[in-house]
Amino acid sequence: MKKNLNLKKTAHLIYPSDLRKNINPWSIGNNISIALKDKYKIKNYYWTSIEKIYPNKGDILIGHCHPNPFTIFRRSIKNKNWQKKIIIQPYNEDPKQMSHLYDVIKECDDFIAICGEYWYKRISSSKFKSWKKKITQIDLGLDVKLYPKIKKKFNKINKRKFLYIGNDYSFNNYAKNLIYLKKISQLIGENKFATIGNKSIGKIKHYGWLNLQNKKSLNVIKSYDFLIQTSNYDANPSTVLESLSWGLIPVITPQCGYKKEKSIINIPLNKVNMACNVVNKLQQIPEKKLKKLQSQNWKILKRFYSWAKFRNTIKKVVLAKKMNKNIMYTKKELIFFKKNYLASPNYYLNFDMIFTIIKSNIKIFIKRMIELQ
Repeated sequence: MKKNLNLKKTAHLIYPSDLRKNINPWSIGNNISIALKDKYKIKNYYWTSIEKIYPNKGDILIGHCHPNPFTIFRRSIKNKNWQKKIIIQPYNEDPKQMSHLYDVIKECDDFIAICGEYWYKRISSSKFKSWKKKITQIDLGLDVKLYPKIKKKFNKINKRKFLYIGNDYSFNNYAKNLIYLKKISQLIGENKFATIGNKSIGKIKHYGWLNLQNKKSLNVIKSYDFLIQTSNYDANPSTVLESLSWGLIPVITPQCGYKKEKSIINIPLNKVNMACNVVNKLQQIPEKKLKKLQSQNWKILKRFYSWAKFRNTIKKVVLAKKMNKNIMYTKKELIFFKKNYLASPNYYLNFDMIFTIIKSNIKIFIKRMIELQ
């Protein structure tokens, strides 16, 4: 017997979602939708939209909260008809990235924090310890079919190469910590490093933006042996999972979120000589041992980082019984949050932020007009 879809409540999802796109952040939004579609009708919104949602009683609000107080998540959150209000977005301990959530998280029932276990285990001793009662940690997933095993053979001893994949926008530069990567490359030899992303780093070979599922791009990637990430604050970059699937060995700071696995190589944060020692040792490791690490990483990927696991966590949080999880901030905490929000690129009165919101809402308006025709 068919279910009466008219009896379903609506999950108002504020996250990019498009089944034609299979990269993040769309993959995240797509899998949230898949996880909830049996219980809810799904309605999608842009996180930069300035509209306001008027839910029916029993609907849920779930998604990414923009820092601007005039955007959709914040404008809609206080409606009394919501059954549940859930934030889902990346989490780390960077005050400039996270402090804008201090007022919103009080209004929400749960915070599904996209982050590695490294960050989750530190919450109780962090500046965000008052949030812990509302936080559920969730790992990203990966569709391994889209990231085939391409690394069949490693380069010879002392000829091995390191690849950075990502961006270095001014907004993220301090968080991605590419100055540290530049220092490592200068000591090791810049010819052993390369970058894929929006800008070059010093004299390191730079490929620009590449479609990571394109055959030509895969031929470039498989000529490298290691992914290298030197972040100060990174929730859990999807490029680490992608490199696991390809067969590259990740060499990353613990602040990328991944620490517990021995087959994912950690380098210390901002200790150049110690990091170079790790890199030099990797140049000497027999290929047999590298292939063993590679094999272990494929098992880790299958066990811990599937979209099925991601969806199960979403369902568990959404369908769990609603509990009272009030947060009471100390005066010291409030000063910390407000001070860091004001100093952040996220602050809503920054020119770049204002311009982004205006431009985005013009695009949303035009798209809505086209859809109505």
